[in-house]
Amino acid sequence: MTDFFFRSWAEFFFFVLMVAGFIIALWASSFSVFISYIVVFLSGMVGGRLLYDRKKKLTIPYYLILSGFLIGFLLGTLYGSKAVVITLFVLGILFSYHLYNKGYIKDLPY
Repeated sequence: MTDFFFRSWAEFFFFVLMVAGFIIALWASSFSVFISYIVVFLSGMVGGRLLYDRKKKLTIPYYLILSGFLIGFLLGTLYGSKAVVITLFVLGILFSYHLYNKGYIKDLPY
C-alpha cells in the first residue's frame, strides 16, 4: 500500500486539492464574485510560493497538483467568468514567484 502511495502521490494530491478547490470555490461564491476572485488570486500566490520552493527540483508533479486545485475551483465557481478565474490564478502564481525570486519576500525554512 505504501509503495503505491509513493509512486502515485501526485495523483492523490491532485484529487485532494481538486476536492478542496471545489469546496473553497463553493464557499467563496456564496459571498460574492469579488471574494471568489480574491481567493483564487491568493491561492495562486500560494502556488507560486510552492513552485519557487521547488524551482531547482522536479516540478512536473507540482504543476499537476496546482492544476487539480484550479480544475476543482473552476467546477465550484457558480458565478463569474472562468477565464477571469484562470487568469487571476496564473497571475497570482507569477506575482508570488517574482516576489520570492527578487527577494522582496523571504521565507525561513522550518
